[in-house]
Formats: sequence, C-alpha cells, structure tokens
Amino acid sequence: MNYLEYMQKTIDYIEESLKESISIHDCAQVSGFSKYHFHRLFSMFVGLPVMEYIRKRRLYHAMIDVLDGKRVIDIALDYGYSSERAFSRAFSQEFGQIPSRCRNSKYSLPSKPQLTGILNPLNGGFQMDYFSEVRIDDLETMTVASASRIGNEPEDEVIAYLTKWAEAAGIENDSRKFGFDIPVSEEEQSKGHRGYEYWISVKGITSTPSDVMIKCVEGSKYAILRITDPFLDPMERIPVGWKKLVSWVNSKGYVTSNHQERYWLEEVIEKDGITYMDLYFPID
Repeated sequence: MNYLEYMQKTIDYIEESLKESISIHDCAQVSGFSKYHFHRLFSMFVGLPVMEYIRKRRLYHAMIDVLDGKRVIDIALDYGYSSERAFSRAFSQEFGQIPSRCRNSKYSLPSKPQLTGILNPLNGGFQMDYFSEVRIDDLETMTVASASRIGNEPEDEVIAYLTKWAEAAGIENDSRKFGFDIPVSEEEQSKGHRGYEYWISVKGITSTPSDVMIKCVEGSKYAILRITDPFLDPMERIPVGWKKLVSWVNSKGYVTSNHQERYWLEEVIEKDGITYMDLYFPID
C-alpha cells in the first residue's frame, strides 16, 4: 500500500464517523502510523491539519442538514457541539452567516476528496532555482536529545531552549540538528497554537532535564530535497519544498511497511556562508 492509499483509507474513515468522536489517535490507528507521523503525512497530502479537516467536513454536512430544514439544536448535537450557540458561531465563521439565514440558500456539499496526488498543487509547478533535485540516501541510527514545545512560535522557543542546554552540557557545535511538526489538541489549534519537536544528536549523555528526552532513532532510507536560503521566504519555500518532495515520492510509487517509527525531518545546514535546509521523507 502506498502513502496515498493510507491517507485515502483515513479520509474514508473520517467521512463515515463525522457524527462520532474522532481523535488524531483514532485516525493514526486507521492509517497504521504513529500520531506524530500521521499528522505530518495528512497535512502534506490533504493540505490541512487533520482536526481542521474534520471540523470543515462536519460543518459542510451540517449545512446540508440546515438546508433540509432540520432543527438547528439537533444538528448542533449531531456534530458534537455543546449548544446551538456554539454551533451557530462556528457555522457563521465558516460560511459567513448564521444557520437560520441559510434556509433558502443554494448550496452543494463538496465531495469527499479522492487522493490522486497532492491536493491544491501550485499553478506553474515547482520550477524554482532554490530547490535541488531529489536524492535517495540513508540516515544512520543515531541517539538524539529531544524536546518539544506548543505555542505561537514553538520552533524558536524549543530551538533556543535545547541549544542553550546543549551548550551547557558541552555538546559539540557540529552535532546534527533536526526538527519537525507535532500535532496539537483541537483546543490548542483553536488558539492558533502549533507544535514542534527538535533534536540534537548526542553521544554519552545520560542526565538531562525532565523535559529533555534521550531517544535512539533507527536508521532509515530517505528521499531528500535541499532548499537554499529557506528563511528568505520561509512561509513559501519550506511548504512548497515539502509539496515538491511529496509529489516526487508519490510519482515514483514508493510504499512503506510501517514496521518502525518514521520521521519527516527538517535539517538546517550552514555551509560556506550559505544556509540550506534538507527535507527528509522516509521511504522503503
């Protein structure tokens, strides 16, 4: 089974369960990935975090029920809202008007996605000169110190914290450093918060603060894409780089056995005064 099939399987599950409680953990179990790696994959293939996608699909179906004349309070309870007021507020934010004003509107339910590639590809393709060609390479087994943060700028916070700890612990400056997004709760997401985990490769470290973990990361084969000067326009270059990389992996028909923890990594490299970011997509 390839990555598209894993994600489509999860989308089908979500569509069948919209009136039930759905968590990232549930969706990850359906896909066969851990929740951290499922979170990254789903966002890359579908274009939205999984809980945001579920929220939108519930509201789309709720709109059809509104147009069918069902009571608003019944619709609210069907789709997991605690009150008619909470539902009406979410409905208005999504569609620009409260449910009672939609009775005479014409509206059609957007169909459930059928994944054939990356959704919402950029017009004009990916012909930017700051992207390298994709290469295949192995990342060897390594021991890392790991910390994570959730907030408005979790990358900056966790990188600063772990870097300061590494300096105090005498860890060499040339240690490899990796980061990746991690999922957050629906409540945190509603606050605009994101999650990020950061690693620094270490040797011989046994004592750490309570919020720094030592992990052994198994080696794996990766498809790797390099971005030159990623922070000149990070809101474009990094997301588009991931789309380019995922599109390439999908076009080559790679599959995964899910036999180990897998990580979709970002590694910042300084070389000859130039900043690069390598994106790592695990493959078999």
